[in-house]
Amino acid sequence: MPASNSRSRRPAGETRALMLDAAVERVHAEGLLLDYANIEMEDLIRAAGVPRSTVFRIWPDRVAFVADLVRALFEADAGFEAGFDGETLQLIRGVIADGAGADGRDAREIALRRAVRLAVAHNIVAVEDSVAYRAYRTMSAALASGDSVPGGDEIRALLIEIEDRYLERMAAMYRALNDALGLRMRPGVDARDLAVAIMATIDGMSDHRRIAPARVDTSRHVALGDDEPEEWHVAALAVYGVYAMFTEPDA
Repeated sequence: MPASNSRSRRPAGETRALMLDAAVERVHAEGLLLDYANIEMEDLIRAAGVPRSTVFRIWPDRVAFVADLVRALFEADAGFEAGFDGETLQLIRGVIADGAGADGRDAREIALRRAVRLAVAHNIVAVEDSVAYRAYRTMSAALASGDSVPGGDEIRALLIEIEDRYLERMAAMYRALNDALGLRMRPGVDARDLAVAIMATIDGMSDHRRIAPARVDTSRHVALGDDEPEEWHVAALAVYGVYAMFTEPDA
């Protein structure tokens, strides 16, 4: 039977899934280019083996398709639902469990430093391995470039949606960490503000890390409080400074 007849009978749901699968495979192989030039609809239609007419009923233009593609990348990323990659989440939960039994403010401060030192050093590397995160950064860079971005308003709305979902999950984890370590947010800021500040710190460090990885990743031997000097990633030091300024002991 001719392939065109087979294509014409594909239901819209199957066509949608096949197109997104083909595009996800391409992004995994090539990344998402700044102008989305590698997300070429006609090429993907051929690769997916789906009817052109159905594709353009689902997505009237490439921008609509790219928005669904990026959403699909995030929803397939296990770290999206948690707000952190699996190992970072495990590190934070371990500190929450230890901190809940810590006796005294000094012990809790040590627990917070340990959480930040270990979790950030791992997370800043892990985010670069996330295809979804790299696609998000590409789209964000496109919007910030000052050039005309295809579907700029729609892309901005998508990024706001993705950020809102991430920030709420991060804020929930910081609330739990604060409760375990006897901390509270300083008057005037909340856990979501803390999440915004930490996300911005990690994003900025990640950008610079791509330019000069050794400058960012080289360990710093730093003593904080009464601790002996330990190896700190510079991003972890920055995040610890943010966390310490946004919170205070819950006296």
